[in-house]
Formats: sequence, structure tokens, C-alpha cells
Amino acid sequence: MKKCIAMAALVLALAAGLSARARVEGEAPARLETVKILDTTLEEVEAVVNPQVVAIYDYSILDTLASVGFEQTGIKTLVVPSRSTLPDALAYYKAEVPGTRIISGGSLFFIDWDVLDLAAPQLVILGGRSFGMNASGQRLNTEDAAAFRANTYSRYSNARFIKLSVDASKSTLDQDILRNVTALGSIFPALKGDLDARYREIKADMDTIKAKARQSGARALFVMTPDPSSISVFLPGSRFGMLYNEFGFTPADPSASADFSAHGAATAAEYILAVNPDVIFLLDRAATVGTEAGETNFKNDASIRQTTAFKNNRIYTLDGDSWYTMTGGIQATRQMIQDLMRFIDTL
Repeated sequence: MKKCIAMAALVLALAAGLSARARVEGEAPARLETVKILDTTLEEVEAVVNPQVVAIYDYSILDTLASVGFEQTGIKTLVVPSRSTLPDALAYYKAEVPGTRIISGGSLFFIDWDVLDLAAPQLVILGGRSFGMNASGQRLNTEDAAAFRANTYSRYSNARFIKLSVDASKSTLDQDILRNVTALGSIFPALKGDLDARYREIKADMDTIKAKARQSGARALFVMTPDPSSISVFLPGSRFGMLYNEFGFTPADPSASADFSAHGAATAAEYILAVNPDVIFLLDRAATVGTEAGETNFKNDASIRQTTAFKNNRIYTLDGDSWYTMTGGIQATRQMIQDLMRFIDTL
């Protein structure tokens, strides 16, 4: 009998404790509001509206949110790629952001499960490089990358996964920015007005450059130095084909076929002299990723020094982070516009 009374008292105590906890914490959280958006693959996917715990693995999205007031998102916990290696343009996320806990969770290529286990994100925004490497930094083949993705989705079945990035293989910068701005405005309604306004400004500037570049007839070539000793070019339809189809520059070599690889079509300085562009836009990838700069070697090459672009002082070095790692972000696109305006302003 005493044992039954003791058990009853324990049950009552537990019930009282649970009741008190319920009064403190409130009822079970309501179902999160969701919205349908178009992602990078042009598929309609479901995202959480006003999520408080978010993981973002794309620099352009971090850039865009910072440009219009990240504080307005209401995000309480944010997982980002390693804070120590964020580009200087994203220094905002290296500091302490009032009201938000920011933690490192992998890299652009690696989704760190240990961190996501602790954060329990409601929304994960992926980029074009996500699932490209394992924890050791080794590149994954297509099959292993697909398995990594599937296992991640399964492990965090309560989270919504969406992919928002610039599709480098299609060179549709304007469309990508508009799609991402529209998606972010649906996810974070407080930002919608500012996002739409920023897009309109960018679109107007892009149209201005396009009109003036076409009117000038300047024959341009987009060149990259992947490392200090090599050169590659990007033609219409390639990763940086936006220079021609969206910014209006005439290709210096319109007969060449595009190379859709991430690092362009490998070539030699002699080729660049043969097509002899009026203006060269140079992306020094070697400097952007932290190795030796390739710009000096490129400009000191004997063949390059014979080009019309060099003789007229029309080789323009581009901002590496904006063009290479943050492509499609609001601030990054503004910098891209400024880079091209250095030439446009000389017309």
C-alpha cells in the first residue's frame, strides 16, 4: 500500500513538473510556415518562412543578405562556411552580430554533420560547390557526391534544403540574381522591398553597360590566370560568357567554341596576340585563392605586351572574390559593374 502511495506521489510530481514546464515554455511549437520557391535547378521547392536557425553554404547569398540588412532576417543561429576563411567582403560574418550566434560548419564544398547536429537547422541553403569534398578535403566523384547529398538530406529530414546560386555553366547572371532575390524575399518578407530595389538598380546599371559596350564595338576577351604560369580564356556561353551576352561586349574571337569547364579553355599568350582584343578583362584566380599572383607574369609576357589592349592600357584586373567566389551576390555584382565601368568611363 505504501509503495502504491509513493508511486502515485511520483506520478503527481512528474505531472506537476511537466505542467510548470509547459507554462514556462508554452505549447508545442506551431508548424513552421513554408513557401514554394524556384531554386537554381528551376524546380519548385519548399522553404521555411522566417527561419530562426539557418545554414548557408553559398557566399553570394551571405553577401546579398548582408547588403540589405541581415538583422532583419530574424535568424538566431547561423551556420556558415569556416569564418576564418570567409572573403574580406564578408567580414560582417566574422564579427559578432547582435542577436545572432554565428558558427562555422564546414566549407563551400563540405557540409559538416557535427555542426549541423548541434544547430538543428530549419533551413539549409546550398551553393553550386556543396558536397564537392569529404572531411579531409578530397574531391568527391559524382557518385560519392550524390551519396553525400542523399545521406545529408536523410539525416536532417526535418530541415528544408534549397539550392540558390549562380549556374556558372549557363552564364545567366541577370536571371540568377532575379531568381535568388525573389526566393529570399519570399523566405524573409521583411527584406523583400529592399531586395527588389537593389535588383532594379543592378539591372539598370547592367543595361547601361550593355548599351555602351555594344555601341563602342570594343572586341573583348575574358582571361583568367588559374595559377601564375597558366592562362585560360572564357568565350560566349562559358562560365564568364556574361561579359558578352549580358554586358554587351563583342567577343574578340567569335568563331571559337565555348569551353564549359570551371577554369575555362587553356591557351597561350600567342593565341591572345593572334585574336588581338581591344580590351582584356583579367581574373587573377591565383591571387584570389591565396597563391602567387598571376597578373604580373601575364602582363610581362612578350606576346601580351604586343596586343592592342596592352598598348592602349586596357587590361583591367577584376575583383577576384566578386567574379569568382561570390558571383551573384548584390555587393559582388555592384563590384563587377564597377570593374567594367573602368573601361566604359573611358569611352
